[in-house]
Amino acid sequence: MPELTPIPGSLSEEARRLRWRLVGSVPVPGSVGRAYEADSPGGRLRAILSRDEVAPGRLLWHLSVSHTDRDGRPDRCPTWDELKSAKYQLVPDDLVMVLIFPRRKAEYVNVHETCLHLWEEEEPIDA
Repeated sequence: MPELTPIPGSLSEEARRLRWRLVGSVPVPGSVGRAYEADSPGGRLRAILSRDEVAPGRLLWHLSVSHTDRDGRPDRCPTWDELKSAKYQLVPDDLVMVLIFPRRKAEYVNVHETCLHLWEEEEPIDA
């Protein structure tokens, strides 16, 4: 894993202790993602980082993060600090990522109820 800059802003002590480890690769539509895990209080966080084809020839970074209990069952969404930890420890430093809420009338697919997704933002909105 590359040398990372510190995580900006506040971060809970629990999230500071998270140590993401690469556990393999997973197929994603049009790509292969890297799978990571981190032990957390009460269970385990899982993350998949990939570059997904969102239009022909157009790839965007995509980070999905979920939480399971000690028995491996999905039990809750990741906290803000857990999501922030995954973004800043797994995603290349120069990328801005956003959490998207689609329009009410857009097709909305919720395959995993306890999974949150961050997508690469192509415009420099944090400059």
